[in-house]
Amino acid sequence: MLKLRIILIASLVILGVLLVFVLFRSTTSGEKFSMVSRESVIQEEDEWIIQLDIINREGEDTNYIINWFTGGETYSEKVSIKDGQVFTHIHHFHPETVKEGKVHLTICREGEPTPFEQSTYYIRFDKR
Repeated sequence: MLKLRIILIASLVILGVLLVFVLFRSTTSGEKFSMVSRESVIQEEDEWIIQLDIINREGEDTNYIINWFTGGETYSEKVSIKDGQVFTHIHHFHPETVKEGKVHLTICREGEPTPFEQSTYYIRFDKR
């Protein structure tokens, strides 16, 4: 009987340690990421405008590479965002630059090949 009681207590202690580890790990590492928010797609008479916010939650100042691929041109911009700050990116698209009716966006942290954000926007220009 004493042996079962020791095994039960040891199991509960191990379970408690694992539970504390999981809770501590999820709360401390959950904020260390970048994200895109407030995307806006605006159609004007002769252009499309895409606006988005990049939020830096990396825990340090970070450089980002923003790439737009339109089928007609490639646009790339490097931006530096301080920790906890928001950068608003605005890009204008004109009919002569969008060949396939869609534009692709990728946003990477500088030095990382894998983007943390990828989007495709389908836009159409009315022929007048």
